[in-house]
Amino acid sequence: MPFEQKEFSPAPPLPHPGTPIDSPAAKPWYSVGTGIWELLLNGDAEHKAVLQWWEPNVTTAPGPITHSFTEEVCFLQGGLEDLTLQRAWTVGAYAYRKPGMKHGPYRALGEGCLMFVKVVPGFP
Repeated sequence: MPFEQKEFSPAPPLPHPGTPIDSPAAKPWYSVGTGIWELLLNGDAEHKAVLQWWEPNVTTAPGPITHSFTEEVCFLQGGLEDLTLQRAWTVGAYAYRKPGMKHGPYRALGEGCLMFVKVVPGFP
C-alpha cells in the first residue's frame, strides 16, 4: 500500500500496560512484542510511518539489534535507556539508522516511551 494523503485525526488511547498480545481491546494498536505496540499511521510493512509505544520498564532481548531497513526514530513521550551505552534518551531524541547498524538493547523508562518511527526499505 503506498502512502496516502491524510489530514489530522485524533490519536487513539495507548494500550494499557499488561494488555495481552493481540487483544481486541488494544485495536487499532497491534503488538510487535511483549509490551511493545505499534499504530500504523501510513504505508505498509516494508515502508511505513508508525507510532510505537513501549510499556514502562519493557526490555528488549539481550544483545544488539540490527535490521535490513533504514529507520528513523524520534521520542515524543518518556524515553528509553540504551543498555549498551548506559545512557537514557528522552523527549526530542532522534536516531537515523542505516540497514545493518547495531543498536540497543533497550529498556523503557518508568513512564514508558512513545515514539514516531519511519521505516524505509534497505537498498542492496
